[in-house]
Amino acid sequence: MPRIGHIILNVSNFEISEVFYDSLLLKIGFQSDYCDLTNDFAIKSYRLNEHNLWIRWDAGKTHEPFVRDVGLDHIAFFVDSKQEVDEMYEELKSANVRITRPPAHYPEYSPEYYACYFRDPDEVPLEVGYA
Repeated sequence: MPRIGHIILNVSNFEISEVFYDSLLLKIGFQSDYCDLTNDFAIKSYRLNEHNLWIRWDAGKTHEPFVRDVGLDHIAFFVDSKQEVDEMYEELKSANVRITRPPAHYPEYSPEYYACYFRDPDEVPLEVGYA
């Protein structure tokens, strides 16, 4: 059965991104199953069943700002209820995460679709939704 094996996000600051993704992904059920840190390289895995997202930092690389153009548009994480979307929104807001769209219904996607949109520390667009 074909499936996406993993997604790796290169980050500009591992410590900041680790705090951000720990607070987001661990709250919605992911677990960190691998982390390797050195002075010039860091990588961390978050897994939920067959879903796997990694954050990666390399001191030898220069970093360009994220551009929402050709390539990645955004990553969506689904939760089990609208209440969980609202709770995540409140946590993100209290952590001064840049919210691009607060929780709302989006019936153009499906009758029950409810989501909020925000950016990670490197401005990668993310979504937490319920459908």
